[in-house]
Amino acid sequence: MKQSEIFSVLDGYAPFDLSDAFVATEEDAYDNSGMIIETEKDVKKALFALDLSLESAEYAVKGGFDLVVTHHPAVYRPIRRLDLKENRALTICAASGAGVISMHLNLDIADRGIDHYLAEGLGARDAKIITKIRGENGYGRFFTIEKTTLKEYKRRISQVFGTDNVMIYGGDGEIEKVASFCGAGCDMKELELAEGADAIVSADFKHHVISTALDRGYRVIQMTHYASENYGMKRFYENVKGDLSGVYCEYFSSDKF
Repeated sequence: MKQSEIFSVLDGYAPFDLSDAFVATEEDAYDNSGMIIETEKDVKKALFALDLSLESAEYAVKGGFDLVVTHHPAVYRPIRRLDLKENRALTICAASGAGVISMHLNLDIADRGIDHYLAEGLGARDAKIITKIRGENGYGRFFTIEKTTLKEYKRRISQVFGTDNVMIYGGDGEIEKVASFCGAGCDMKELELAEGADAIVSADFKHHVISTALDRGYRVIQMTHYASENYGMKRFYENVKGDLSGVYCEYFSSDKF
């Protein structure tokens, strides 16, 4: 398959124009999803990963992969040049002829995207989108879980998402209603939107957000950014790989997080 054909398949799962739709709803928001490095050669091997890190880029080049599909943009802000010091991962992919496609905000909010699978992994029942962007695509999920204690819920999360790096705040009372936001998605605005939840799950919380959440009676569960999104990216990969006819596909996970 050509890279452009793979791009069309990915677009069918998480339309790239959803990124623009999401950015339009947020002041000062920005994204850079789409073709980052485009090639015209046939893609015989494709690697999927959360990030174009040096680790994943070197794995792709050594493995002879023709394409890397990432969640986080391989180029986020404009860069002046490619060099081995500042942009090593991107440079070695370009030098080897490997293409790169990034699916960021569009995959965050897709109806079977990162945020959806975060909630599913958290044990969601009857999840509802908190902020709808277009149709059944949106950010944040509000849902019920089987009633449990905060400490027991932390144990479940660690097991499902494969990480011990989960922090909890707010005491060990029972929880049943949860609001979740993938990545670093919970700020003061999201606290308002999470009204009625017993606990809020996200990553990279700012101190004042945690403090305010606790003052308002929420319990807070903080995952690593990687764990909160790698689970969903892998689920997306498992869905899409069957549609990439004739392409050997593989998923890359890092054990550094």
